[in-house]
Amino acid sequence: MIGNGIRKVKQMEHQQVLKLWEDSVRASHDFITETDIDDYRIMISNSLHNMQIFCMEKADRMQGFIALTNYKIQLLFVHPEFYRQGIGKSLIDFAIKNHQVWMVDVNAQNERAVSFYLSLGFEVYQKFPTDGAGKSYPVWSLRLNKINSVKNILQKWSSKLVSALKL
Repeated sequence: MIGNGIRKVKQMEHQQVLKLWEDSVRASHDFITETDIDDYRIMISNSLHNMQIFCMEKADRMQGFIALTNYKIQLLFVHPEFYRQGIGKSLIDFAIKNHQVWMVDVNAQNERAVSFYLSLGFEVYQKFPTDGAGKSYPVWSLRLNKINSVKNILQKWSSKLVSALKL
């Protein structure tokens, strides 16, 4: 356990991650077709091994997960039973502080997700008419604004310095 119920996901748990993803998508992406869900499931399943995946777990139950590559959030999903309980925010805070994440792509039609990221200090810097699979779902690329990015870097180095001084 890394802290706050967050831990690294093991490869043998990838099916559990996919199930959580699907449950969350079905609850939050009413504009996506069944065929698209099937297509995305295959794509995500094939790419999970290329990502660092962390989950929020309580009472041995995965409540949400975040998948990262190269300073970017690739996937962030919370099980519908645990929406609006701070799990997504905790996972993002963890990713920013421990993995210097500063970018994310979000489906523009998922207005709750867009609002969520904007409330955390991300800002839109590019808009695309299709998603990464070429499907006609507009995607917005977001990044942390520079003030928040610098603040997060300084906080990380400050805590490392304090830890080093305690030795």
